[in-house]
Amino acid sequence: MGILTAAACTIIDFRLGAIVMAVVPAGLATMRAMPPPWDEVWTNRSKSVDIGTGLFFALVLVALAFVVPESR
Repeated sequence: MGILTAAACTIIDFRLGAIVMAVVPAGLATMRAMPPPWDEVWTNRSKSVDIGTGLFFALVLVALAFVVPESR
C-alpha cells in the first residue's frame, strides 16, 4: 500500500514520493517502539536494533531524494 501511494506521489514530485516511501520504515519503527501487544510480531531481535534500522532507512530515503538531482 505504501509503495503504491509513493508511486502515485512520484508522478507529482520525485521528492514527495521518496518522503511518502520513507513513511513505511518509519511506521514499522514506530510499531516496534510500542508496548505489548503491538510489538509481539518480532520475538528474537533487539528492539533498539529494529527501531534504529527502520529510522535509518527512512532517513536514507529522504536524504537520497534531496541529493539526487531532478532530471526534468
